[in-house]
Amino acid sequence: MVGKASLTDVIGSMGADARNFTWSRPDGSVRSRIDFVFTSRSVRIRQHSMVTVHFSDHRAIRFQGELTGKFLTGPGTWKLNSSLLGREDVQEELRRTYSEWQDMKDTFQSIGEWWEWVKGRIQDFFKNVGRKAARGRKREFSRLQQQLQELHDLQLRGWDVMNPLEAVKKELSEHFHEESRRIIFRSKVENLEKGEKCNSFFFKKVHSAHTPLVQLRNREGILCDTKEDIRKAVTDFYGDLYSEKRSDGDQAERFLAGIPRKVSTPAREVLNAPLTLEELHIAVKSFKSGKTPGSDGLPIEFYTSLWDLVGADLLELYEEMEQEGVMPHTLREGTIALLYKHKGERCDLKNWRPISLLNVDYKILAKTMVNRLKSAMGELVHPDQTCGVPGRRVADSLALIRDTIQYITDRNIHAALVCLDQEKAFDRVSHEFMERVLQGFGLGERFCNYVRIMYTDIFSSVMVNGWKTDPFPIRSGVRQGCPLSPSLFVLVIELLAEYIRKNPNIRGIPTPGDAKKEVKCSLYMDDVTLFCTDGKSVQSLLEACKDFGKASGAKINVDKSQAKLFGRWDLCNEPLPFPVEAGLVKILCIWFGGPGAAAKSWNERLAKVKQKLGFWSLRHLSIEGKALVLRNDALPVLQYVTQAWPLLANVARAVNSMVFHFVWHSKMDRVKRTVMHKEHRKGGKAVPDIPTILRAFFVCGCVRITLTNENKDHSAYKVFRFFLLPVWRRLGWDKWENATMFNWDLPWYYKEIEKFVVEFGLNCVTPSLWMPRTIHRPIRSRDTTEPVSDLPPATATRVWENVSSPSLTNRHKDIAWMAVKGGLPVRSFMHSRGLCPHRECPRGCPAEETTYHLFWACPFAQRLRGALKQEMEAHIPYPNITHHSVLYGLFPKTHSVEAIQGCWRILCCVKDILLYARTRLVTNGEVVNREACRRMVLNLLRDYTDKDNKEGEKEEEL
Repeated sequence: MVGKASLTDVIGSMGADARNFTWSRPDGSVRSRIDFVFTSRSVRIRQHSMVTVHFSDHRAIRFQGELTGKFLTGPGTWKLNSSLLGREDVQEELRRTYSEWQDMKDTFQSIGEWWEWVKGRIQDFFKNVGRKAARGRKREFSRLQQQLQELHDLQLRGWDVMNPLEAVKKELSEHFHEESRRIIFRSKVENLEKGEKCNSFFFKKVHSAHTPLVQLRNREGILCDTKEDIRKAVTDFYGDLYSEKRSDGDQAERFLAGIPRKVSTPAREVLNAPLTLEELHIAVKSFKSGKTPGSDGLPIEFYTSLWDLVGADLLELYEEMEQEGVMPHTLREGTIALLYKHKGERCDLKNWRPISLLNVDYKILAKTMVNRLKSAMGELVHPDQTCGVPGRRVADSLALIRDTIQYITDRNIHAALVCLDQEKAFDRVSHEFMERVLQGFGLGERFCNYVRIMYTDIFSSVMVNGWKTDPFPIRSGVRQGCPLSPSLFVLVIELLAEYIRKNPNIRGIPTPGDAKKEVKCSLYMDDVTLFCTDGKSVQSLLEACKDFGKASGAKINVDKSQAKLFGRWDLCNEPLPFPVEAGLVKILCIWFGGPGAAAKSWNERLAKVKQKLGFWSLRHLSIEGKALVLRNDALPVLQYVTQAWPLLANVARAVNSMVFHFVWHSKMDRVKRTVMHKEHRKGGKAVPDIPTILRAFFVCGCVRITLTNENKDHSAYKVFRFFLLPVWRRLGWDKWENATMFNWDLPWYYKEIEKFVVEFGLNCVTPSLWMPRTIHRPIRSRDTTEPVSDLPPATATRVWENVSSPSLTNRHKDIAWMAVKGGLPVRSFMHSRGLCPHRECPRGCPAEETTYHLFWACPFAQRLRGALKQEMEAHIPYPNITHHSVLYGLFPKTHSVEAIQGCWRILCCVKDILLYARTRLVTNGEVVNREACRRMVLNLLRDYTDKDNKEGEKEEEL
């Protein structure tokens, strides 16, 4: 097998030396080579050695190798390790040095020149700090590793060095723990669970971002596979893409003349007020941490932690930029990262999305401009556009497309749904035209001047396989990665949308009850969906798009655009310029256009969630951690579909099965699902009831687009109300209006609303409370508190508070909770499920192994508690500890809260180790003695002490 796979043994070249063993007995009497590492023969092994390690009695095989192929990854760019900002000594030294740099401002010709110099010094400062820290870690590791090797050699010669050997192993373990934290940091994983260990999940996250681009087609269509040729192909492609797009003056005037709205005076005053330090700080605080910085390597964490130091200098820099009309070099620079779209050939650059990594000092100014523009976007942009305008959502576009298709189908209207595909929409916008658009909307001189400055003499390089291409100028397009880009693009494309709305040759779908209004278009950023009622309208639409392209630089990709036809069409007499789709069409990641659209949309999302949960299963998460994953990572993926389609019954069953297989890592549920959904205080684990949440979200969306919709003049509102008025009337949430046209034959997807509301008894919940963040409260209010055997209800509430105490780790919360609910895999439980032939305790006790026996009655458990009597009596007298204390955390009320918490922690640690020792005994036949268990309990208690100390330090800092 090794030969067929062209593999080679890493240490095979070392020969038959007696030192090449990987395992030996402590006395050295038996040695064996039983561990192997095989690599591809394309890897050249440069160094190899056998290393004694702290965590195993096998020696590790350590080697260095390099690929012998022609393709090598570059060094990338430097990025500040944000953890250095948390060191007090680093902060103190940087602040002192920065003050000295500030005193040197007068020696520079401009603030911009000084700021560029300072950023270089900041980089040097942190590089030196990082190198010193790395060298220190390396020296310490080498010292410990050498000491471990020497002690191991002495042990092989018969010396008694067990105690110093264990001490060195412990120090090495702490070293590797810190290294694992650095890998987790590099993986950029959010929602990290306390105490979670580094494993394959984090390594995959780190390495998945480094898939090389090994082949590309150049201008001539020839495949390139060398570093130089690939970089040249990338430079040529993006140099052409971002070349200047001349705006046709006549066509530009034609579209600019159609601007219907100008910014109001109050909004213009906000847009053109002088910059303030406060609004810059608001912009800084709005950025998410952990994002990749630009070419200077300084992330947002640098600015948030040192804002009091650099804030005033940034304001001074921006004010100088306004006067000079140009930005410093690094603010004009962008580094483009390529993101594969997962469609089309990887070797075609058209199938890669260019994301501009911009320096944070630039993005702070851009975000400030966005915050100013928010107040005006609602005035300037028609409700058809649902992106970039506060209060509007993609759900509005999806609902309009869905209901318009339903209206067309019900009435057999002769219509075409056209989905326009814009080729590199963001990257082709003419800067000249964009500036005229901003002026046409009346945004004001200062705001327009800042935008002009932000697009003057800008340039970018592309990062390809860790190598930067030569820089090229950006003379067209808005940068994907700039906070201001979405708003600018929306304002530009609004002129096309307005032209279509007013064009009498483009006929849309008459709205129910008001033939004067039509549904013509729905936009979300560059996704443009249109409804036309004849072939002439479609032709006029294409002509309008071509004219807009001459004015703005935009280009419609006719071959990738598509049309879906409804009613009877004679394509011979009414030919369409776009490809006609016979089946379903995908718009904004949701399928529309006929039966099966909802099922196809849900099935695609289910597949994504299954993949995500499979990846998350690589992590050793507690139930608490898994509930967080389901809430923050799985639910949003499914929630998106509810903006168009309600949850289907078969999908709900599949979701539930997937969720609990993930929770239990098995098809067998240990505790009832209805109990798992309950809140902690009611005896559950707060595992999200995803099917119920998704059903509620769909109803919330329907309420928002009608009952709480403030834009009642928009044609979309009339379409929504046409279908939904009967539902709201039956629920008592709306009244009949004779002047309003409505539909008695309810579409299948709206029938879910009344069914859900009645099922959960939510008729009394007013429409204003139907919001995704709050609707779960009345739904979960029906849950009752889980009883605890032989305890009154009031005491049961105390038990659930104890097992979910914030002072416990998530693992101990899980064990304590399952000890009460009976979900632990003891023999009594497993026998009842037909999974174990025996009920008796595996330690030889004649008693049945229940949770009570494992943690309280078993002689081994009693002896272990006795060995920890001194630790327990530091909090509560030993005789006061009963089985209610061990299982439920119940103690006499005469003791203080601190004493009860301390003893409860000890008992939870004991239960953890008892379960661990019992599992090793049953699965491996390995006996873990009382003293070993006692040491492990003390280690867990030390972890708690360290946790308390760290939290205390944080509180003192605050």
